Amino acid sequence: MSRLFFLLSVIMAILLSGCSVHSIDPAPLPLQSGAASYAIEQADADAVLRSRWYDSFNDPELSELIAQGLENNLDIRAALSRLEQADALTRQSTARLSPEINLNANTSGRWESGASRRTSSETGLALSWEIDAFNRLQSAATADQLLRSAAAHDVETARLTLTASLAATYYRAIAQHAVLALLHQQEQADKELLTLIELRWQKGVGTRIEFLQQQGQLVQTQSLIPPARAALRTEELRLDVLLGTAPDQEERTTADHRLATVGNLPPLGIPSDLLLQRPDLRAQRDRLVAADASIGEAMAARLPRVTVTGGLFLVDSANSSGPLGSLLAGLVQPLLDWGRRKAEVEKNQALYEERLTIFTRTYLEAIEEVENILYREHRQREYIQLLDARRHLLNQNLTLAQEQFGQGVNDYLPVLDALRSLHQVERDLVLQRLQLVLLRIQLFRALGAPVATAG
Repeated sequence: MSRLFFLLSVIMAILLSGCSVHSIDPAPLPLQSGAASYAIEQADADAVLRSRWYDSFNDPELSELIAQGLENNLDIRAALSRLEQADALTRQSTARLSPEINLNANTSGRWESGASRRTSSETGLALSWEIDAFNRLQSAATADQLLRSAAAHDVETARLTLTASLAATYYRAIAQHAVLALLHQQEQADKELLTLIELRWQKGVGTRIEFLQQQGQLVQTQSLIPPARAALRTEELRLDVLLGTAPDQEERTTADHRLATVGNLPPLGIPSDLLLQRPDLRAQRDRLVAADASIGEAMAARLPRVTVTGGLFLVDSANSSGPLGSLLAGLVQPLLDWGRRKAEVEKNQALYEERLTIFTRTYLEAIEEVENILYREHRQREYIQLLDARRHLLNQNLTLAQEQFGQGVNDYLPVLDALRSLHQVERDLVLQRLQLVLLRIQLFRALGAPVATAG
């Protein structure tokens, strides 16, 4: 009777093979949904950016640097190595679903009275196989496959991050070139004015105070050149590292390079599109589903486990010789583990809730990031327009102050004030135009814009 019960149990377990005790949600949604659209108006909310995001800057030098960085950057290489590790783990867990066959060989000898020796040997194949009756092994394999997919999205994230970092560093270096060129122009203008004031002073028209004031203005302009050179060098060294090369003394940017022109906004889509566009969100979703699969694995571990073992051997001994086969089915039902398996289920359920919460938070922060950048870019354009208008007024003010100073109507102080203000605004304009470019780069990154052209 007991043998029959055992046999029926084994048969039932095999018949139930593939039955899952936990349903996995392949496309979970965040706990909070985004708005129907972004605050800024769009001409076509359904438009999708398909070309490489940095192509919008029409800068061949930038594209060449990015191509080099994508090939050699060390962060991307590390991400690819992690992807290879995840791929290997996936192959391992998938292999556990199939029977394992080993080659076994052994020989033995026995000495009996009279110094006689009897030997026996066995050579053949041994089979071991766990029948995945309740999808324990399949759930583990599914979790590893999803983690492998997340690692692939991590590679995309690394590529997007690199392209954005390279572009930002490249344009910061170009801006420092522009600042240096502007400082040299301002230095030359200060020298020319100093020469003029010195001639007036020698002729008894001006005063020594005016000469010293202009001399101070010249030194102030010159004092800004070393920090600008240091800032340029810092950006150049950062470019080297991002490109995966050792920092050197060569400059990859020159004074001939120009800041990119920031055109109209790219296609934005709607906030929910970020779930598909941003590789970091796709990676988090895959890890969330992997945690869901781990719940199924932990639940199945509390149910019977069915194994099949067997072998086919060639036996050569004193008693028998020839092929010998065996097949054995076994069943193990956990009875008392002091709550260990139940705790494993609860741990994976809590892990799922944690990842769902992090996934939701990252999604909401992604929407926040896009909205912030859009608003800041809009205000940045206004700020640049006002700065440019102020520069125009200061130019007029400086021209008038110089004319009145030359005519002896006013002293030198209005000229000095106008000169200092104009120099500052000119430098600010360069840096604020750079900031507009950096905001556009941040927007592309926040949207999860493509690094490669879509097919």
